[in-house]
Amino acid sequence: MTKSVFTFVLFLFFATALSAQDSDAMVSSITTFNNTVNADIASEKLFSHRITLNTESSKVKFWGKMNKYTENATCYFELKDGGIVLRKVIILADITDRQSYTDILFDAEGNPSMFFYTNNTKNPNAQNERYYYGARKLIFFSASRNTIDGAVSDTYDETNFETKHINDGLSNYAKAENYKKLFDALVKVQMSPY
Repeated sequence: MTKSVFTFVLFLFFATALSAQDSDAMVSSITTFNNTVNADIASEKLFSHRITLNTESSKVKFWGKMNKYTENATCYFELKDGGIVLRKVIILADITDRQSYTDILFDAEGNPSMFFYTNNTKNPNAQNERYYYGARKLIFFSASRNTIDGAVSDTYDETNFETKHINDGLSNYAKAENYKKLFDALVKVQMSPY
């Protein structure tokens, strides 16, 4: 092996190692921030707005293809330096015989940084998925579920993402941005003069 090829291979090895360390540090930082936001929600330090789609009522026609679908989105935010800063959106959706749960964390710039999803809170064996984002791209994915033998967890980072992880990560990021737009629209309505 020539010296230049060896140097290039060595460079790639160290660049990959540094990237993995940076990714681990970002995931750790996001997790810490998420714990702080959850503590702020529990201690009622944040403001909230709740939006209900397809309110359950026998007198109202349901919109969509399902005969039973209700979604409650709660947006948690704070007032900071004269502005309104979205911290988290939690969505509970009742879909026929199951309930899904989505938890979206936003960073200081208002970008999605974590997206947690489980498609059936009534099933203790349902898979839970966590997507972590840094610099507006997917940096880490984990999936966990309970089995007869105990909890099983699979983790992936930028070195071993599968196509499905990337596609789902992009889709969930776009969904998170849409909830942010919904929140921003609510704030505009609330702040407009009568």
